[in-house]
Amino acid sequence: MKINAVNGTNQPAFQKVNQKYLKWAEKDYKLMKNIGTEWYESLCDDVILFKDVSKQDAIDTINAARKYVTKGSMKAYETLLKNIQKS
Repeated sequence: MKINAVNGTNQPAFQKVNQKYLKWAEKDYKLMKNIGTEWYESLCDDVILFKDVSKQDAIDTINAARKYVTKGSMKAYETLLKNIQKS
């Protein structure tokens, strides 16, 4: 992950974030205050089964969507990240 200075602060700059999934996570968060299970399943399928999303793009997307995950859902989030990293 590349770190760039933004407005005088150091914040991660995700270069390969899948906008479809990031917007989906934002929408879920606005409605439910969490990311829905369909998001996890769909992203996992697109990476592992269909190869529509590259592994690195998925990892960057998952890291960018971390802010939309509640503490109660963090275990599922971490499991998805580990599964994609191992694929």
